Amino acid sequence: MKKSTFLFVFVFLGGVICANILGVVAGKELGAMNEYFMNRYMYADIQGQELFPFLFYERAPKFLVLLLLSIGIFGTFIVDGYIGYLGFSVGFLSVIAIMNYGIKGVLLLLGFFFPQWLFYVPALILWYYEVRYYKGAGRTAAYGEQKNKKHIKLAVSLMLAGILLFSGLFLESYVNPFFLQNIIRIVG
Repeated sequence: MKKSTFLFVFVFLGGVICANILGVVAGKELGAMNEYFMNRYMYADIQGQELFPFLFYERAPKFLVLLLLSIGIFGTFIVDGYIGYLGFSVGFLSVIAIMNYGIKGVLLLLGFFFPQWLFYVPALILWYYEVRYYKGAGRTAAYGEQKNKKHIKLAVSLMLAGILLFSGLFLESYVNPFFLQNIIRIVG
């Protein structure tokens, strides 16, 4: 996990530097962080039963594609690449939030990620360890019982990751909009 933590921090800093180079102009125009979106979101009537299918069809295919790609030969590169993407994105968004809203931007960024990331992060960690284990165990596992245990462990881990993803989607649909609207009122 040390390697992935170092990778995340390194690309997080890359996102911070990139956002600082692009400056405030790019930050004010960036999607969900602009003032127009915030005003619209604060008064929107967001229905969880409509948001959930949208998020499900947005996130589940990506999860499955990443899962399938990570089982292949380049699985560790896929996992590291996705961790890099997340680190860069969080670093970039952190700077944009702080540029636009000052120290309250940190609270706003928390609002974008809470509470669903309480489930998404464990799913990512589980995915990271399973890909590492599966790749490492494949080199040392003998035929028979060890190989079957490896496959069963992978299947159980993938089901657990799916449950975590589903739970995160549920929270992102039903809890996060209420939470984020209140944070926008505080920040605004």
